[in-house]
Amino acid sequence: MSVNRRPFTNGFMAILTAASGLLLIAPAMASKPVPRSITGCVFSGTFVSSDGYDIHPRHADGREVDLGPFEGHQVTISGDLLPGDAFIVKKPLRDSGRCTIMRPR
Repeated sequence: MSVNRRPFTNGFMAILTAASGLLLIAPAMASKPVPRSITGCVFSGTFVSSDGYDIHPRHADGREVDLGPFEGHQVTISGDLLPGDAFIVKKPLRDSGRCTIMRPR
């Protein structure tokens, strides 16, 4: 008498495949803050990095950094870059004088 093991094998493989898929799901790990210093210029109240990115620096309590006094100047900001391009300032902004570049478009 022969025993048909095929239905058991197919069901077992389906369960094994589903279970292994669940094992591969891991919680998403958030990136840690990355210390950075970024140099750029302030145009119309916005800090634009030398690479052309608009950066909106904030204090640790979430308040925006007042860039008004640095309008038209080249400044360096130092702090932590967070996921989502959030930038938390850790040191006072360093003014390097008038900006000599045009705002990138």
